[in-house]
Parts: sequence; structure tokens; C-alpha cells
Amino acid sequence: MALEETIKDAIFNWEEEKLRDTCKKAIKDDINPIELVNIIGDAMKILGEKFEKEELMLPELIVAANIVKSAIDEILDPAIRERGEVRESKGKIVIGTVEGDVHSIGKDLVASFLFSNGYEVYNLGVDVKAHDFIKKAEEVNADVIGLSSLVTLSMDFQRQVIETMKKEGIRDKYKVIVGGAPTSADWAEKIDADAWADDSLNAVKKINQLLAKN
Repeated sequence: MALEETIKDAIFNWEEEKLRDTCKKAIKDDINPIELVNIIGDAMKILGEKFEKEELMLPELIVAANIVKSAIDEILDPAIRERGEVRESKGKIVIGTVEGDVHSIGKDLVASFLFSNGYEVYNLGVDVKAHDFIKKAEEVNADVIGLSSLVTLSMDFQRQVIETMKKEGIRDKYKVIVGGAPTSADWAEKIDADAWADDSLNAVKKINQLLAKN
């Protein structure tokens, strides 16, 4: 079985060890790790299309995203840095779950799909304060800040991030996209966000559109 087929087969069948072992062997065989990341990205796009067509369930998509994240974070990213190479990036995204909220699955799924679609993603985790979003965005010269909120009580912290940006005079420097179960397009407009997404695939599309306007 060819390398590309082996990698995709491991992802499609949720075989984490097979994916990790295949990536390790390929690197030892002097295959460029960026090529491996691109193959993984193609596989995730296929899964995303299957999810949109309702041929794949959300839990299956989440498992695949977690398997991919493990291989990239622990094997491929370190190999890329060791070779002194840089993966071509469509843009830099800082993403996290806002203060007061510790839900991560949806946000991590968005981060995985953004990475698979060629973005450089800085995932800050959960319960992230406004200052920390801004600090990271300034540090990496981000293009987009993604704010996730999965509970109603934390929604206002999305607004707080944007208001803090305005106070610091940097609101126009970044595009801001919000998402999460209690949020909506009306909410995004109300708090002056640039876009709202209701799932991971839509988030990629919206960010593509935001940056294309630039």
C-alpha cells in the first residue's frame, strides 16, 4: 500500500498507532514531514465532506481529529522544526474557549480543520482571558481571533475580548469570529464580531471569506 493510502486508511479507520508508526517510519525514510501533513490535511477534507453529506457522525469526526492532532503535535511538528522548515500558511489563527468556559471539543475540532486547510493555528485551550487572546495575537501577528463559548454564562466574555481590543486601539487589526452552541449570527453582529460559525466546516469557510476580503 502506498504511503498516502496507508495514512488515509489509518485516519479513516481511527487507527492512531498505525498513523503514528507510519509517520515515524516515513520520517526515518527521509520523507518531508510537510508532505505528510498535507496528506493528512487531504484526508480530513474528505472526512469533512462526508460529515456534510451526513455520511459520517460527529463522534467519528472528533475521534479522527484527535488522532490527527496527536500525530501532528507529537511527531510531525517537531520533525518540521528540526529540519528548519516552515509549512506554507494561509494565515495565522488564535483560537480558544473564552473565560468561564472549559468546553474544548468543538473548539479543538475547528482548530484541527483550520490546520488541515493550511492555517497556522495557535490553540490557547479553555477558560482564556481577554488579555491572553490579545497577547498571543500580538505575539504571532495573527490574522484572526476565534472565540468559542459553549455555555450561555460565558457568552459575554466574547464581547469582553472585542471591547478590550477596542480600548487598546487594535480592533481593526484582527478579524474576529465567534461560535458555540448558545451563539448566533445576531449575537455576532450585536458584539461587533466579523463572523459567526455554527460548526467546524463553516468556520473554515467563513475564515476563508474574511481573509479573501483582505
